[in-house]
Amino acid sequence: MEDSDQCSGTKAAGNTRELDLALSSLDISSKPAKLPTSKLLHPVQAPMANHSDSNSVESKFLKLQEANNISKAAYKEIMGMALEANTWVVGTPALGTIEEFQQIFKTLPPPGMRVECSVETAILPIAPENLVSVLMDVDRWGSTLSRIAHFGSSHLPTGVLQQLSRADETITKIVMVNAEFQLPTPLVPTRKFCFLRCLRKIVEDIWAIVDVSNDYFHHGPSDSKLEVKCRRRPSGVIIRRHDEYSEVIWLENVEVNEHQVQENIYSSIINSNLAFCAKRCVRTLLQKLKRNNSRFLNLRMPVDQQARAYLLNLTEYMEKNFLECINEAPNRRKWDILSDGEVRVLKDVTMNHVETQGSSNYIALTSFRIQAQPFLVVQFLLKNNVKLQWPSLLEEPEEVIKLASEDYNNCITLHKNVDLQNDFTKNHDYLLQEASWDEFCYFIISSPMTQAATNALFVGGCIYDHLKPSGFAILPDGSAGLLSDSCLVTIAMQQELAVLESGQAIQSMNFIINDIVEEIYEAMPSRLLTS
Repeated sequence: MEDSDQCSGTKAAGNTRELDLALSSLDISSKPAKLPTSKLLHPVQAPMANHSDSNSVESKFLKLQEANNISKAAYKEIMGMALEANTWVVGTPALGTIEEFQQIFKTLPPPGMRVECSVETAILPIAPENLVSVLMDVDRWGSTLSRIAHFGSSHLPTGVLQQLSRADETITKIVMVNAEFQLPTPLVPTRKFCFLRCLRKIVEDIWAIVDVSNDYFHHGPSDSKLEVKCRRRPSGVIIRRHDEYSEVIWLENVEVNEHQVQENIYSSIINSNLAFCAKRCVRTLLQKLKRNNSRFLNLRMPVDQQARAYLLNLTEYMEKNFLECINEAPNRRKWDILSDGEVRVLKDVTMNHVETQGSSNYIALTSFRIQAQPFLVVQFLLKNNVKLQWPSLLEEPEEVIKLASEDYNNCITLHKNVDLQNDFTKNHDYLLQEASWDEFCYFIISSPMTQAATNALFVGGCIYDHLKPSGFAILPDGSAGLLSDSCLVTIAMQQELAVLESGQAIQSMNFIINDIVEEIYEAMPSRLLTS
């Protein structure tokens, strides 16, 4: 990344100024006859670019014209995919003779790679302008699809790619995206991508957001912060206004390493194309939109009008933290892997709280398959999660807050437990929990909170460092959703331990995880199946 940043410095600045001067008098897309060479009247294949005169204005135009044609071909490709899928798209745009460029997207994948392609249509309860804004802001896009997009960052493209919007007036915004896609388990590696995202306004009230991997642009620099192992063929979202809502066509089209995942309990889901398909993306986005419109169903403590926003933000952070912990490759600046067997044990290397001196924060996690309906596993965990978090409870804790979406597929609760210190002192402990279902995976994520942290929460205080989320991800192993015959469960439990040796921590955390797995197993009329 440092090299590409340097390329966008003084050397790139000079190239850009020279190209800008030429562009001020030439229009590549609409009036090709004005170009200084007849070569630019037709699509230019990659081998035709002459690297020996790379400093000449003509060569820069050749590269820009090539990038422009590839971008147009990617746009035409997703429109063609939508047409073939019998969506509301009735034709493909007339973009000139770019068939040769479209062919690069139709080639067979290299040995060891396979193509996953899917299309999904839906009407989403969000204004199209707002949806476009979310998808083009990579931070908001990553937050909205946080269950899929584990990591997302963006920057402006460099080289000729930054000039694409001047070469094609239908492109209104361009951004280079680095992203990782993950499943909620440490058993499946993340999928790493680097791609160009272009926003095109087709006609009034219709937009196309087109993604295509940066390596299709032969003259573009390597802008990826990631070791990219997957390729994003033309993909994207076509959006049109539907009254106050957005009618969308979501298209996923990627090359992935078919040998990346070793044979394990998640192989059938990966091979079925369900894990990262267009339908899952749409359902995840829809779940997030419904979640944002949640309302209070139970409120037994005084809070102000901002309480809803505070709870949504805090539980969103909890989920992000949980997903980072169960990632196949956790952040080594945050976590040190102590053991990586059937139960993975991590140590928090950043925790340095004065009030917890002498203890360290650990997390243990595992994934397993159980021959039981996901619905039954979810019901057991919803009923017993509070007891699992507070095993020494003598009385049922009081539910003081319940915030839920209209369809009840997302529910945030706050439970209060009264701890009698003595005859005169009461100490209140709280458990914040979010349970949610997006038609692909059920999440139950919770974190204990002190009285002080709870008070700070409802005045907008920053208490994120005090959260220690634990949780469960329950993935149906079948096509019947929560009524499938079996499910895949990932557990992650955080705990502070005052131990001196890593071996003691590993033993204690293994005991916690194995005890919970055993409780689930004993509660189910089933036989546990291991990976």
